[in-house]
Amino acid sequence: MNDGATRLAPRPAARIPENRRERDALRRERMAAPLDFRSTGPTRPGDQSGTRPRPGTPRAAARTTKRRPVLTAWGVLLAVTAPTVLAAALDAGLTGSIHWIFGLVFVASSFHAATLVRRRDLLAGVIVPPLAYCAGLLTAVHFGVLDAGRGIVNQLASLGALLALKPRPLFLGTALAAALIAARWAGTRGSAKR
Repeated sequence: MNDGATRLAPRPAARIPENRRERDALRRERMAAPLDFRSTGPTRPGDQSGTRPRPGTPRAAARTTKRRPVLTAWGVLLAVTAPTVLAAALDAGLTGSIHWIFGLVFVASSFHAATLVRRRDLLAGVIVPPLAYCAGLLTAVHFGVLDAGRGIVNQLASLGALLALKPRPLFLGTALAAALIAARWAGTRGSAKR
């Protein structure tokens, strides 16, 4: 049993009840106290201090580490498509064409999403970037970049022309994401075999 605390509430260390009346008062006090499930005693057999770790110690750093956020397949779609479409609109609005802003944002968001996708949805990290790139190019077409005219066929022709003129960011972003996904997949396979 922990020294100085019950399982539900901390026990005052200085007061030891001497008679029944004091024991009953102490019991009522404990019942009125808020529930406290934190342990105040030693957590490991070798730890006799019974105190919380000081900030800056390795144990304190291990307790305060945050859990890394992960993305589902829909999260990857949103995390890559939204910045890519916004960058395409910004680039087309500022320059009248697709230049380095669009490509840089696409590559960075593809790589970032590949680092955060959860293991169950690793394939989404490779499938989503080309779709997001096409969505960004369609946004640029709507802003007047290589616009071939109205209608779905003309917009698809403009999309094909932009894909032919600007393939480097697509290949670079997708290749980086695929390489990272392959490395993560190989790491999960290796850890599963151990």
